[in-house]
Amino acid sequence: MDVRTIRIIVGTCILFIIRILSTFILLPVITSYGKLFNTNDLLVGISISIYSIMQIICQIPFGIAADKFNRKNLITLGLIIFLLGNIIIIKLNNIVGLIIGRSIQGISAISPVIMSIIYDFVNNKYYTIAMMCLGISFLISFIISIVFGPIITELISFNALFTFITILSLLGIIVTYLIIPNVKSDIITRNKFKLNIISIIFNKNLILINFSIFCLHILLVSNFITIPYDLVKVGINYSNHWKIYLYSTLSFIITFILISIFNKYKYKILYILINFIIIFLISILLKIIILSKLLLIISIQLFFVSFSIIEAILPQFLRQITNILPCYNGTLLGLYSTNQFLGSAIGGLISGLILHITKSIKFVLFINIIILLLWLFIIIKNYNKLKEK
Repeated sequence: MDVRTIRIIVGTCILFIIRILSTFILLPVITSYGKLFNTNDLLVGISISIYSIMQIICQIPFGIAADKFNRKNLITLGLIIFLLGNIIIIKLNNIVGLIIGRSIQGISAISPVIMSIIYDFVNNKYYTIAMMCLGISFLISFIISIVFGPIITELISFNALFTFITILSLLGIIVTYLIIPNVKSDIITRNKFKLNIISIIFNKNLILINFSIFCLHILLVSNFITIPYDLVKVGINYSNHWKIYLYSTLSFIITFILISIFNKYKYKILYILINFIIIFLISILLKIIILSKLLLIISIQLFFVSFSIIEAILPQFLRQITNILPCYNGTLLGLYSTNQFLGSAIGGLISGLILHITKSIKFVLFINIIILLLWLFIIIKNYNKLKEK
């Protein structure tokens, strides 16, 4: 692996970690501490959901822009927009400021821009490893956010989180220019750019890939909502949950080894995808029949491994199918990222609604099983067509 590839992978992973931390570190505490602004549950709920709504709206425009403009400049612009939203939250220091600031932060949809740098400038030999590193960065950041958001709030204050996010945004701008190299591409012909977004959205193969990442992120958020309940159920206090998440570092090592092996068998990528959807299904079934702490921990680790590998495989699958559309990489990744955020939003909404109505974790897990079986059925049904592609 040459130095430029290493810099691209390291730089984009750091940017992902910064973005995910900045986004999710608020989630464990915003419901409780948002009420410090003397407001009601509805406005707090809006302040949480408005970010995801704006992200869903802006992913494709940022993806299209990534096919037409300098990507490092776009990343910087996105981080400045995010920083501006954060400053508004700090200055106004009320629920209106929180809603306005979070909506402005949501405009900063730079995920497809970051991914398109890897998409275009990391060769096939290392592409899956690069995407796996992004997937693991996502999970690590998610876990750190859940663990340290409440700690920072408890030890310092709720407003300290926004100061921390400001520092992260500035760090992201520095990383963009110091670590990510300047790259030029003969693949992207921006001067001949002609967008046919409708044909891209309704391409049958791309629908299957986007449906897959949509299902995966529904399951990600749904699992993170249920895991704390399961841990308490087997006698692990909230204060010790971080230890269980720490064990997941072993899962990431296993994932890295497996991806390195699978990288040699790209022609079997669809077969590997099907197998890890089944492993994901097994991890959910184990949670339903919890008999011990050990069984639950094994279930959680299977969840981390299967999620990370599927998260790494799907972009490789996307790349294989869309090589005939080199001018549309950013657009394709924008659509792909839209489905990621849409899946996360719907996963949280469905799981929260089911828990509110039924008060049953197992009912949420049964819904997860239905989603997994539907996903598996659709992939297997289209197996031969996809294999030919």
